[in-house]
Amino acid sequence: MAFNFSNKPETVKFELIPAGDYEVYVEKAEELPTRTGRKQLNLQLRIRDDIEQVCQRRMVFLKIYQKTPEKLEERDRQVEGYIYDHLFHLLDVTGILESGKDFASMADICRLLAGRELRVTVHHKEFNGRTQEEIDQMKGVHKSKTGVNAPPSYQPPQPPVNPAPATGFDDFEDLPSDDDLPF
Repeated sequence: MAFNFSNKPETVKFELIPAGDYEVYVEKAEELPTRTGRKQLNLQLRIRDDIEQVCQRRMVFLKIYQKTPEKLEERDRQVEGYIYDHLFHLLDVTGILESGKDFASMADICRLLAGRELRVTVHHKEFNGRTQEEIDQMKGVHKSKTGVNAPPSYQPPQPPVNPAPATGFDDFEDLPSDDDLPF
């Protein structure tokens, strides 16, 4: 089979999400390394499509970084070096702190964030000669009467279900038990 790449594809341009308030939900939350070796919480926020607003289904991103060791305060150490105030505010506006739960790790926090709703204010900033989107503020949203905290179109990822493996060894005899062995 031969491949031909003689035609250059057109560059896809993504328009900036207009500055303003958006209702979003956390589609994915994960802890990732930075180029400097520290870690960051990377949240992929999806603009909800079940309410009337512009840019439905588009993504905005929120990153919460670990502080450099020389800038750590005691309360930052309690949350693995992340900026305590940012993390506290995120957990507060998503309703996670209401449960009074202790967290064993950042992975626990990431799992709990998936599907949570919040309101964000997007603004634009210049960085390295380019205009980009940035989340300026986070606010909580009202829960529905059913208590569901995610849009109807969102289904959090389910762990894979591993059915019992098929052995395929139907023509083999059962091995003798320990009682049947002479040693």
